Amino acid sequence: MNERNDLVQSDSGEMTSASLQPMSFVDILDGMFMLYRQHFRLFFAIVAVYIVIGLALDLISVSAATSMAPVTSIVITVFVGIGSFIVSFLVVAGLAYASALVYLDRDITFQNALQQAWRRFFSLLGSAILWGLVVVGLCVTIIGIPFGIYFSVRWGLYTLPVLFEETTARNALRRSTELVKGTWWRVFGIMLAVSVIAFMISFILEVSLGFILTLIGVAEIEGATPWDTIRRLFIPMPHEVGWFPYAIRRLVSVAIAGLAMPIGVIGSALLYFDLRIRKEAFDIEMQATE
Repeated sequence: MNERNDLVQSDSGEMTSASLQPMSFVDILDGMFMLYRQHFRLFFAIVAVYIVIGLALDLISVSAATSMAPVTSIVITVFVGIGSFIVSFLVVAGLAYASALVYLDRDITFQNALQQAWRRFFSLLGSAILWGLVVVGLCVTIIGIPFGIYFSVRWGLYTLPVLFEETTARNALRRSTELVKGTWWRVFGIMLAVSVIAFMISFILEVSLGFILTLIGVAEIEGATPWDTIRRLFIPMPHEVGWFPYAIRRLVSVAIAGLAMPIGVIGSALLYFDLRIRKEAFDIEMQATE
């Protein structure tokens, strides 16, 4: 597989395998923040793409909605939405690829990470569509919600097989099933904890900076109702606060979302390798290859 070329070989021909060992729940959480801290510049460079393009697309969409004809506004909003999805998708994939390589002590640049994400884009998109059709379809009814949750976890690691093992979209879901089989509850708990941590960090920063911007007058809410006050802290409109304060507020929101993005992605990468080490002796395989 190409995984061996990407992950095993290096310029020095050496492999640092000290970190290749089964990880407990706490180890994964600690490793998640440790890798983020140690390689912050790499992750930030990848996330910067999301911040810059995401903010530009957001301003274009809002400007079209407030100053153009309804039909034109809808068309632009649709294209902006598609562009935002593609950018977010590629950035998350780039973060996942970078997370795996830094975990294995490999050198990688943000350009390499994004190039790999783009090269595997359509296979990754295919896996995401299959995952979404099943999970969302099952969650439409109350009876199907438990099954939707089950498959969301069972297939939740499809990203990494597509990027590193370079498997097809359907095989990526099968690969995730193989890794999760027999450990569903453990994987569910770790995924849930990582998601909650990432959400809480983003939420706390968003609320805190929202109040700070309000205090310094960037998001003025004088005379607003309690509901408007809460809404303007998260979703202000240009005609309510002015374009410059709005742009500052959106920049802060997009930056917070971007900076919180690597947390969950790194956690998923560590979980992926933990399962491979436990089920496939990936650490021994790497040592033998070395």
